[in-house]
Amino acid sequence: MEKGNEKVMSLVQLPQKAIKDVQFKLKELENGYKSWLAKQPLPVEAAIVTATTAINGAAIGAFLGVMTQDLTSSLPTPPPQSSLNPDAVAPFQQVQAVAGGPLVQARNFAVITGVNAGISCVMKRLRGKEDLQSSVVAAFGSGAAFSLVSGMGGANPAVNAFTSGLLFAIFQGCSFKNKRHAG
Repeated sequence: MEKGNEKVMSLVQLPQKAIKDVQFKLKELENGYKSWLAKQPLPVEAAIVTATTAINGAAIGAFLGVMTQDLTSSLPTPPPQSSLNPDAVAPFQQVQAVAGGPLVQARNFAVITGVNAGISCVMKRLRGKEDLQSSVVAAFGSGAAFSLVSGMGGANPAVNAFTSGLLFAIFQGCSFKNKRHAG
């Protein structure tokens, strides 16, 4: 009976070992990639980090857009009249910018994650550390970029970009501080 149990155990251990081997190889690849990337000139590193993170963000955004598509169909849309006051249409634009379909969400997440990662990469390389200031600057940039590409806000895009950037920066600053105190 023990030989049967040994076979069952070896059959269970085989997939676990294979999973551990794959995880180890992936970790090796990741470390090699990070090492290679760190040796690149700053513009190359920033471009690669921005692009790869934006692609990941777009995939996440598209997935969330698909998952929430039914929700967006129930949201109000602005009337088609072009004579409306831009301030009256702004809330409709904000809802569409935040709760659009898969392509809108893919764009939004790509911009937010890509810009944030790119600025973080540059700040880390220039300052030699990841800290609150670098995190807040990156969040400000991603918030401003999000505001500009999404068309969110009222009639003045510069004010809206600044306001969105400021809100992102404040949120990120609080989040960064909370992580430091919790960890």
